[in-house]
Amino acid sequence: MFLFTAACGLLAGLPARAADTTSQEVQRLRAQLEAQMKVSQAIQARLDALEAREATDAKASADTKVQAEQVAAQAATQAKTIAKLEASGGENGSFTMAGGRPTFTAFGGKGTLQIGLQAQFDAAAYFEDNASVKRSGVDLGDGVNARRIRIPFVFRYGDLTATVTPDFGGSPDGRQNSQYLYEANLAYMPFKGFTAALGYLQPNISLQDAPSSNDFMFMERPAIMDVERNIAAGDARAAVGARYYQDRFFVSGFLTGQAYGGQSTTTATSTVGGSGSVTTAISTTQPSNGQQTGAVMRVAGRPLYGEDYDIHLGFSGSKVFSMNQNDGNRLAQNIALSVQPELRVDANKLINTGSMPATGIYTWNPELGLRYQNFLIQGEYVEIGVNRQHQASAGLGGSTQTPDLTFSGAYVDASWIITGETRGYQTARGGFGGLKVAHPFDPGTGDWGAFELVARYSDINLNSHVQRFLAQSVTGGVAGGRQDVIGLGLNWYPNDHLKFMADYQIVDVDKLSGATLQNQTGLRYQAVGFRAQVAY
Repeated sequence: MFLFTAACGLLAGLPARAADTTSQEVQRLRAQLEAQMKVSQAIQARLDALEAREATDAKASADTKVQAEQVAAQAATQAKTIAKLEASGGENGSFTMAGGRPTFTAFGGKGTLQIGLQAQFDAAAYFEDNASVKRSGVDLGDGVNARRIRIPFVFRYGDLTATVTPDFGGSPDGRQNSQYLYEANLAYMPFKGFTAALGYLQPNISLQDAPSSNDFMFMERPAIMDVERNIAAGDARAAVGARYYQDRFFVSGFLTGQAYGGQSTTTATSTVGGSGSVTTAISTTQPSNGQQTGAVMRVAGRPLYGEDYDIHLGFSGSKVFSMNQNDGNRLAQNIALSVQPELRVDANKLINTGSMPATGIYTWNPELGLRYQNFLIQGEYVEIGVNRQHQASAGLGGSTQTPDLTFSGAYVDASWIITGETRGYQTARGGFGGLKVAHPFDPGTGDWGAFELVARYSDINLNSHVQRFLAQSVTGGVAGGRQDVIGLGLNWYPNDHLKFMADYQIVDVDKLSGATLQNQTGLRYQAVGFRAQVAY
C-alpha cells in the first residue's frame, strides 16, 4: 500500500511540473520578444530619424545649390558692371588716394598717374670758435633753406613707368645752376625684382644712398658719401642700366654720363707752345665737346636675417672712363672735389681740392649694417682715386710724373627708436629704410607717434701727398682739407607723412694754405639744425 500510494503520488505530480515548466518558457520567450520589439522600435525610430535627416539634408543641399547659382549670377552681373566701369574709366578716368597719393586711373584701369610731394624746410644756427673764424676768414651764416621741394609725377602703364620730378629746393634755396630737375626717366619692370631704367635718375651706389631722403637719420648724408655719389652717380644723372633683387641680395649696374645741367657752354681752349707751356683762352660760345662717361655698380645683401635682426654686407664702386672735356683741343680735363658741411643752410664749402687735371677717377667702398629689433648701426669706408697726366711744371707731356691722388673718408651712425618701431630692411633698395609709426599722434588717446635718437661720427680727408711746410708743387699733392663731424639728433614722427628733426654737430676742419702750407686756415664750430618735413 505504501509503495502503491507513493507511485500514485508520483504519477499525479508529473503533469503539474510539466505545466509549470511550459509556463516559465512562455514567460521567458515573451520577455525576449518584448526586448526584441523594443530594439526593433528603437531601430525603427533611428531609421525614421535618419530618413528625416536625409530629407532635411537634401533640402538644405538643394537650397544651397540655389543660393550658389544666385551668387554666381550676381558675380557675373558685378563682373559685367566692373568691366563697364573700367571701360568708361579709359574714357573718363577715375580718382583715388592710393597709397596716400592722388591717383588718376585711365585706359581701362591699365594706366595710372600718381602725384606726390616731398617738402623739407630747414633752419640752422652756427656757433664758431672766434680764433678759427679769424684765421679762416669764414663766418658761417644762420638762416633757413628750402632743402627739397619735389613733386613727383609717376605714370604707369603695364610694365612701364615714366617718372618726372622737378625740384624747387636746393642748397641753398633753388639750385645754383638754376636747374630744377631731380629725375626724368623711363623704367621697365617685366617681373618682380628686375628693373631696367633709362634717363636722368639716381644710380644705386652705397648703403647711405639706398634709402629715400625722406628716411634719413640726420638732415644730411655724411660728407664723404656726398662727394662719392656726385662723381659718377647722384641726382639727375644721365644713366642707363638695371637692378635686380631678391630677399637676400641686391645687384645693380649703370653706365652714366653727365648730370643734368652739367654741360657747360663756357669752355677753355688750350694750346701747347714750343717750350711745353700751355696757353688757355676762355670762350663762352663753344659748347662742350665731350661729356663725362662712367659706370656705377653695387652688390649688397643680407646673408642672415630674421624677425628681430638683419645683417647687411655690400660693396659699391664707380669709375669715370672719360672726363668732361670743356677744352677746344681736349687738353684740359679737370675735376674738383668739395662738399658743404653736413647742414645745408650756409653755402660755404670748407674743404675743396680745387681744379685738378685728371685722366680718370674711381671710387670703391665696403658696406656693413646690423639691426637688432629697434636698434640699428651701419657704416662705410670710401676711397677715391684720381689718375693724373704727366706734367712738367707748367706744361703737358713733360718728364716729371705728377702722382696719382688718393682721398678717403668713413662714417658710422646709429639709431635707437625709443618707441619700439624698427627701421625695416628694403630689399628693393638693398638697405635700411624708414619706419612705420605704430601709434600716430593723437592727444585724445595719449599717443605721441614715434621718437628716434641718432648718433654719428664722420670723417673726410681731401689731402693727398701733403706735407706741411713743403710746397704742393714739390710733392705734387693737393691740400683740400680734412673735416670731422660728431653728430647727435632727435627725430619725431607724428605719423607716416610728417617728420621733425633736430641735429647737433661738433665740427673740426683742418686745412693748410700758403706757399709752403704753413698756415692753418681751418674752422672749428658747433651747429644746431632743425627740419620740418612732409612727404607722401
